[in-house]
Amino acid sequence: MKWIVMITLLCVSTIWASSINKTIDELLENETQQNLNIPKYDPFKRAKPLLKQKKSGKPTYKPASKELTAVFNGKAFINGRWYDKGDTLAEGKLVKVSADSVQLKKGKKIKTLRLRKEKRLLKISEKDHR
Repeated sequence: MKWIVMITLLCVSTIWASSINKTIDELLENETQQNLNIPKYDPFKRAKPLLKQKKSGKPTYKPASKELTAVFNGKAFINGRWYDKGDTLAEGKLVKVSADSVQLKKGKKIKTLRLRKEKRLLKISEKDHR
């Protein structure tokens, strides 16, 4: 009994599958025969003028500006690192460390970095505490 059911299912599935193949083939033939009207659209149209701009011959290099963030115990916190008097940075040697500024010397030039004054959003006075 099992064999009869299996053979019947096998025959039915092959007949059903053969009809699917024919319909797929027919659909593909119909697809190739039709002319599809696809609109012509250039997604890069707006970018073309930007690509045509002339580039300068030499690449420009801008070193990161040095920012003094903190001064503590004669050491300066510049761009995420602590430096002591006499240390060498890319912009020169750290010559002087004061309470609110440092001096960098490179050759004969001396550059001064100062702490930024922070703006206070709220002013709290003694009157507010009473």
